[in-house]
Amino acid sequence: MTQATYVRTDTIPLAQLTPFPGNAKRGDVGAILTSLARNGQYRSLVVRQVEPDRYVVLAGNHTTQAIAAHGPGDCGMTVKVGDEERPCGVCGNEPWEPVARCEVVTCDDDTAKRVNLVDNRAADLGTYDDQALAELIAGLDDLGGTGWTDEDLGDLLTAIEEAAAEEEPPEEEQPATTAPAATPGAQDTIGTSLAPAAAGDSSPPLPPPPGHVLMTLTYLPPDRDEAARLVSAARELFPAEGAPEIVLRALRALTALLDSRHNHDGVVTVSALLKAAGVDRP
Repeated sequence: MTQATYVRTDTIPLAQLTPFPGNAKRGDVGAILTSLARNGQYRSLVVRQVEPDRYVVLAGNHTTQAIAAHGPGDCGMTVKVGDEERPCGVCGNEPWEPVARCEVVTCDDDTAKRVNLVDNRAADLGTYDDQALAELIAGLDDLGGTGWTDEDLGDLLTAIEEAAAEEEPPEEEQPATTAPAATPGAQDTIGTSLAPAAAGDSSPPLPPPPGHVLMTLTYLPPDRDEAARLVSAARELFPAEGAPEIVLRALRALTALLDSRHNHDGVVTVSALLKAAGVDRP
């Protein structure tokens, strides 16, 4: 048995590439083609040269199928990246014959089978850090070319929420002074919108940006609606403020109001409250 030995990197016409005989993996060719159109071919195929003009694909069989599905010529498709329209990452919207960038290796038949098997199997054996994955997905303006959808993100956030709920101790076991939970999973979340959810909308909140944490506030529906209305009113006066900052400033002002009870006259002015909240009066 010989190890796979790298020979060269080459751009090879698809007509010279043969799928691995008996390849057992069944990949999503459509998702790969969407990725190629958006991202280009960012990873080479691994091929074994068996004749001067014939190569067997050890790894990347479904990428080969996706390039074949694109076909020759200008596909006419563009991809939107932010506000910019870019050409297809496969053909560049120019006359084009199907080719693929390949890493050419030499090996025996036994090693060829092992390379094909482990390339397919290694991905199956991996797992995800769900929170890290959700943050990566949620940090994109759109999910084109990622293989993920908005529905996938919703399912992922639901799974995170359910896992967090399972880890929480029973309510009766929590000390009376327990602070609001710093994990996803409540009806209204500081860090996302406090607006009432649309009827039937059970989508969990998006994960916080890096360096931030979630704090949950649980309301009865009428109280939630009032909180949303008050936050909206505050935004009209302080449009630069987001919901989390508005709530934090309100808590600071409340603390100043409570402290005023210890003053000799018990009076606190609006200016004093704004100063305590750290707000320049508009």
